[in-house]
Formats: sequence, structure tokens, C-alpha cells
Amino acid sequence: MATEKCIPDEPQTRRRRRLHLQKMLTEVGLSVDYWLPKLQENLGVSSGQALQYLDKRDLQNLKSQTQHAWEKKALEKLLDLSQPNSVAELQETPREMIKNRQRQAGQALQALRALQSEGKHRQEEAVRRKGAELRQAMEIPEECWPTAEVSLKDITEIMERHLSHMERTLSHSQKLSDGDLVRWASGGLVLQGIYKTNHPRSLIQKREELLSVPKQFSLAGPVHGTEIKTKEFSSFQEQAMFTQTIERVGFSSTPLVKGEGWGLSLEAGMGHNKQTESEDNYQSHSKQTYFCSARFSYIPLATCHFHINDLELSQAALQELKSIEEILEQTTHHRDGLPLLRHRAKNFFHRFGSHANQGPVHLGGIYCWKAISEGFKSEHLADVKQQAEESLNIYIMGSYSGFGVKVGASVNITNSKSKTAFYSKTHLNSQTKVQLSVAKIGGPAEADGIAQWTAGLVASNQTWSVIDRELQLVPIWDIILSSHRTEFKNALQLANCLKDHYTALTELAAQIQEGEEFLTARKEAKLFLENVKGWEVSDPEEQLRKLVDFMQTLSQKIKSYDIWINTCLIDWDLQNFLINIVNFCKNSPTYKTHFIKSQLCSLLEPHVYKVTNFPQAQSIIQWINQSESEEELVKITSFSEFINTLKKTHKYLMEESFKTEPPERVEEAKRMATYEVTTALSSFLKYLRETQQPDMQLLLLSIATGVGYQLVNSIFQHLLGCDELNFLLDQMENNEHKYQELKNICNYRAQAFLVLTALRATVEITDVSTEEKGQRLTLIQQHMGSLLSEEVAHVLTKHGEHHDWERLENDLRLLIEGDYKATTHSLQMDEVKKQLQSLCHEKKQTYKQQGNENRTKEMIENGHFLDLLQRLGLDNYYPKSMHRADFHLIYKTSVYNSQPKSEKELPFYFLQKLLMLDYGLRHLALNDD
Repeated sequence: MATEKCIPDEPQTRRRRRLHLQKMLTEVGLSVDYWLPKLQENLGVSSGQALQYLDKRDLQNLKSQTQHAWEKKALEKLLDLSQPNSVAELQETPREMIKNRQRQAGQALQALRALQSEGKHRQEEAVRRKGAELRQAMEIPEECWPTAEVSLKDITEIMERHLSHMERTLSHSQKLSDGDLVRWASGGLVLQGIYKTNHPRSLIQKREELLSVPKQFSLAGPVHGTEIKTKEFSSFQEQAMFTQTIERVGFSSTPLVKGEGWGLSLEAGMGHNKQTESEDNYQSHSKQTYFCSARFSYIPLATCHFHINDLELSQAALQELKSIEEILEQTTHHRDGLPLLRHRAKNFFHRFGSHANQGPVHLGGIYCWKAISEGFKSEHLADVKQQAEESLNIYIMGSYSGFGVKVGASVNITNSKSKTAFYSKTHLNSQTKVQLSVAKIGGPAEADGIAQWTAGLVASNQTWSVIDRELQLVPIWDIILSSHRTEFKNALQLANCLKDHYTALTELAAQIQEGEEFLTARKEAKLFLENVKGWEVSDPEEQLRKLVDFMQTLSQKIKSYDIWINTCLIDWDLQNFLINIVNFCKNSPTYKTHFIKSQLCSLLEPHVYKVTNFPQAQSIIQWINQSESEEELVKITSFSEFINTLKKTHKYLMEESFKTEPPERVEEAKRMATYEVTTALSSFLKYLRETQQPDMQLLLLSIATGVGYQLVNSIFQHLLGCDELNFLLDQMENNEHKYQELKNICNYRAQAFLVLTALRATVEITDVSTEEKGQRLTLIQQHMGSLLSEEVAHVLTKHGEHHDWERLENDLRLLIEGDYKATTHSLQMDEVKKQLQSLCHEKKQTYKQQGNENRTKEMIENGHFLDLLQRLGLDNYYPKSMHRADFHLIYKTSVYNSQPKSEKELPFYFLQKLLMLDYGLRHLALNDD
């Protein structure tokens, strides 16, 4: 089983890089205390060298956090944006880094020579201090520095050879462009697809290039520093599988891949140093005891990450997909072509993969030292591990300093004093041999030792390889729909075809995220974001309102916030604009920000928590949640105080509107009025909640909703004008007075008035829609709930789930008048009418099956209704068809305002009332007879 240890960067090296970054900040006049944390937390920059990888967007990010205008110019000077921003073109900086190290090492070496000529020894303080400077300049770990037994003369000679090699390496370095580097590194591994299946082995199988290099592509700087990792293996198969895995997927994904029972080829090529084993050797390795301790120096130098919108298929992949589409067209009309289609889809997945990897992918090199022992007795495993560890340490020290064992040498630990003069180990209990070797991924093949290899790796990006791949997979069908719709006759049909065959072949669930409507909406989002790119903070309220309106329109169109989260909130220009708005408000202490904060909250909450690359989101949320002194001063604790605020605001807006001012001034007045009303309403509603007055909350919220108040965001959807303010003032003042008056007389009458007001309040000429009435009824239940009186609760529930709003409102009016019995009487009438309607419906159904006589007989079998008809004397008229003479008789009676003279006339008056109330009876079909 493999075990792992990680040795972090040397503390002295990190400290030196940090001091260099502090010096650079000081040179351009920027505060170290303020800007050093900003660089580290927001951009991950902890050294001056990392600044070379920042681009224009990173600069804008930093500029948004400036405290003074001059700091923007200082930041530009710090980053020196006149230089190209690709890593390939910025290789001059690593070269300068090597030259600086070389210069520092040369100075330390010269000082050591001077001390040597004076007869100084290594134990003296001056020699130790200069030796430490030389070791740090050469970036040699302290534990790998020669021990005290090595003479000062030997150290100076070895270090001089190292410095000479570094000079030669720099003079012959060559560079590739970013695009060519990605195309050629590790055989184009970055662009190759991955066939995602249930089998981990599919991750490391080689595919053809699925992607092409995006236009205007550039690499980013490394996100990790150099690390040294140690792993142990108990079988040759495990070690060989790990080697092959890190070549294909890197360190991050090795836990995903298991070597047991895969039957893979154990040929593992590491860079230019290939390790091959025959099948016989593999079998012999697998049968005997085996132990391997490997130490990896992991050196990342650049990072490659593809945005999903930049993913484009290679020409070979596109050509194959077009062939599949041709077969798909033929198969649509001939089902016998399905096996061929399945076969072609399977071949495509095996050739190109089913998914592309967005990354990030890390480029650089890996240097590996290995100590292998085999053929020992299992009870000696602990001793073998110790021997291998000690041998490996000797080997690594020699690799750094030049005193070590040569590559590939066999070291017999029992009788060896070692080829090094400074390490002597004797083990009397074992005759086990330890085979030592090195392997490399990337870097110059001819380098002898880690120091020379690292110098060559940093100097020339032609030697870089893929050393790690973080898997963020995008299916082929999504790439077709997002980037290649115009290149196929029916892209959606092809995408569905590939998705269905993928599911059938792998038994993995798959779905297409982007339907036609989704794609149209995302295209609109991209166009909108292009417009946002040119925005500057000029009218933050109006600009935020446009964003909120767009977000709501977008979410309603696709019934989700997916595009807003995954396309809009990850857009750098939109992020920068939101940051600039916050900074604008911070720099304008007198600016009233309640409305702005509420709008920002609508845009970000809770969507921003699903966005991983919005570094300033947390600071924006914190600013939104900060209380403002001006808001704390606005505390309204009485209805009269609230009404006075509305009156003042209404008066102010009226005066501004009647002035001969430009439209912009009137718009500003509306904005100010909207802010004042929103702040006052929020304050008073907060007081009502704290004092537990849900009835007054409901009254105010219902009337405010009538002019566009959004309950979710606690803001008005549109700016308030004079008409809206007049409506608020009139309705709130009059309805509150009426409500309190009824409350003093009868509780259920007051509640009925409150409910009716909540259902009908609107500034519009037309009535409130049935859908909105349903929402308002939910609001009533949320605020009043069990507080509703029995009478009001009865009226609200008696109509069932599907409300007849007109009859419900009529019943509420009866309650307001104090006539609760009338509502119960109307309920009895409802039951009679329901039975009449039920019988009419039953009559129509049975007419098709039997004659008129049988139909009448079946209908009269309803005993309760038969009793009613007999009591009213209508059994000869209904449910039998009435004749025209009967209709005229009823109609004639209706024109006179008279009372029935006898009981015999009662039925006709009853029927006349039914004709007035029931539209069904008003449309009875009459036959000429």
C-alpha cells in the first residue's frame, strides 16, 4: 500500500520571497500592511515573481480596492503591464530569477573561497553563515547540505561546477508560445478527451485530441509552490501503476485510479527517461517480495484552465461528428441503422473521449528518486524499509551536492562505506541490496542531478510536461450546443443522440443542460454582459434596477437561476461593476445606500454562494449587512408618525414635479421619495413585528403591494410617482381609520374588512388578477393564521381550494355589515344550486343512453331533491323540459314589483330568482312545441 508524506517549501526561501515582494511594494510607494494581505488573499500572490503572471483583469481587481487615486498608477507600475501577459513571453522573469540566484551564489562562493584561503574551517561561524547563504541561493534543502565531514574545498569545487552549468543552461534556453506549449506538452495531453465510465482505468488511457487551442489563449502562473512528496509501494505492480497514473492524470487524481486487476501494460515512460519491463520480469516481480520508496520533487511553473465558453472541438473530432450526423439522418427513417449508429458513437468515445477537461492543468516537471529492494524475507520488511530510507537520503543529498551515488548504481548496504566520503552506514543483520535510480517527468534529459535539472526546467518551457490534472469534466454534447450549433444541421438532435448512446454504453445517467430555450436565454445573457462591460458607476440605483429586472426576466424564462449563477455572476466585468458600486458608496458618506443594498442583496443572495470564482463576494455581502447610522436614526413607532412621513414625501415630490425642472431632476426626486418611503415603511414594519401587531402589518403590506412593493426583497419594484404616493397616503390613512372603527365594534367585522382590503388593494384601474389574489390570500394566512375569527375563517374556507373570488368578496362585505347569517344562507342556496347543476349534468349523460322517460325516472330517484320539488310544486315542470309558455309566464311575472298572491305562485317566483342568480338556468335550451 502506498503511503505519502509532504515536505513543504523551505521556510527561509518563503521568507526571502516575501521580503522581496514587500520591497517591491515599498519601491512604488504602496503600503505593505494594506496591500500585502490583499495580494495574498485575493490573488494568491506571495512572492514578487508571481506578479509576472497577473493580467489586466487582476489589475482591475486590485484597482477596485484602492483607497486613493494615485494608488492605481502605483499598481500599474508594480505590475508593469507594458510587458506581454502570457507565460511564454514572460519567461524573461524566471531567467532573471535564475540570474539573481546565480549572482547571489557567486558572491557567497567568492566569500567562502576567501575564508578558505585564510585557513578557516567549516565549524567557524563566518563559514557557516556564508555556507547558508550559498545553500539558499542554490535552493538546496538544509537536510541535503553536506555534513561537517566534507571539507570546505570540496564544497566550493562542487558549487562552482553547478554555477557553471547554470550559465550554460541559460545561454541555450529556447521558448514556445503558450498555444504551442499546450499543444506539445506531454504529447498534447491537455487537449485530449476523457471517456468517463465506471472503470477508473479509462482515466489514464490515451485518446486523440478532443479540443483545439482556444483563440487568444494564455497560460496563468502556478497556483502551488514546489513540494517534495514521499510514497512507498509494496509491489512492483502498484509502483508501475502509480507511475503511469501521474503521467496521465497527475498527483491530484491518483486516488481515483486503482491498479488491482486491471491487466494494464506496465510500460511507464517518465519524460525522456523510459523504464521498460518485459512480461517475464513483471511476473517475476509480482511473485517475490518487493519494497520501493520514492521521493518526488513536484515543481509547477504554469497553469492552464479553459473557460466553458472557450471550449472548441478539434477538426478531427468535428469531422467524425459530422459523419455520425449523416448516419443519424438516415437512421431517423430506417430503424435498422441503429446498430451502426451505436457502433460509431462507441468508436468516437474510445477515440476522442466523452468529456473534455476544463482543468486547471498544471505544467512543470517532477524529479523522482527511487530506492528499490526485492527478494527479501517478509519478516525483514521493517529493516528493509529503514535501509531503503537511509540509502534514499544519501542518494538525494548526493544529487543536490554532487557527491552522491551515480544513477542506476546498486548499493550493498552490508559492506559499503559508500562512494561518498561523508556517509558511512553498516548493517550486519541483512545482505539486502538496494537499487537506486532517478526518473523524470519534464526537464532536460541530459541534466545530472536535481540542481542542473531544475535550472534547465525553469530556463526553457520546451521541457515542461503535464504534472497534474484537476478534473472538471464537460460532456461532448454540451460543447456541441454551446460552441458548434451552426456547424451541424440539427445540433440538438445530435447532442441527444450522443447522450443517449453514452448512457446505454456506460450505464451512467446523463442529461443535456442546455435546451433551445436555455441556449437562447444564455445568448441574451452574453449580449447583456457585453453591454455591462462598458458601464461606469453613474446612476447606481437605475443601473442596479436594470440588473435586477434582467435577472428576474432571465429566471422566469428558464424557471431557474442557473444562467444568472453560472454565466452572469462568474463574469469578471459584472463582478467589477458591483465592486465599483460598493466602493462608490463607501467613498460617498452622504449617499443613501438602503436601496442600493437591497438591490445588491437581490442580485447576490443566495446565488453567490454557488459561485466559486468571485473573490470579492464576501466583502460585498459584509458591506450589505453592515448597519448604517442614518438607518438606525429612522425609527418610526406610531402610525401617525408614518403617515406624516408619507405626507412630507408626497409634498416634496409634488413640488419637484410641478417645477420646470429637467426630467433628470424629477427622476432624482422620485428616487429620493422612493428611498424615503421604503426606509420609513421598513422601520415601521420592524416596529410592528417587534410589538406583535400582525393585523397592522398585513394592512400596510397589502396596500404597499398594490403599488409594486416586493415582499421578498422589501423594495418597490418601480420608482414611486405622485399617483402612487397619493394612493398609499389615502388608502393607508382611510383604511386604518375604518379598521380601528370596526375593531371597536366587532372583531370579525374588522377582520373581514382587513381581508377584503388585502385582496383588492391596487393602484391600477383593473382588478387584481386571480393569481395575485391567491398570493395575497397566502399572505393573509401567514400573518393572521389562527388569529382569524371563526366567522372570517368560515367564509375563507367554505369555498374550497378553487375560490369564486366574486362570491368570496360578497360574503366578506356581508360580514363587514355584520350579517353573518346571510353568509350561511348563501351557503344553503349554494348546495341547492349544486344539486340542480349535478342533475342537469346527469340528465345530459343519461339522455344518450335511454329515452326521455327513463332519464326523468333516474333523476327523480334522488329522494331529497324530489321532496324539494314536490314541496315547491315544481315536479311537473322540472326536471322535465319547460315549455316556452312557462318561460313567458315567468318573464311576465318578473316585470312587476309585486308579491305572490297565493302559495301556487311561489314556485314561479322561486324559479325567477334562480334565473337571476344562476347563469346556467339563464341559458336553458327551449324547443318549439
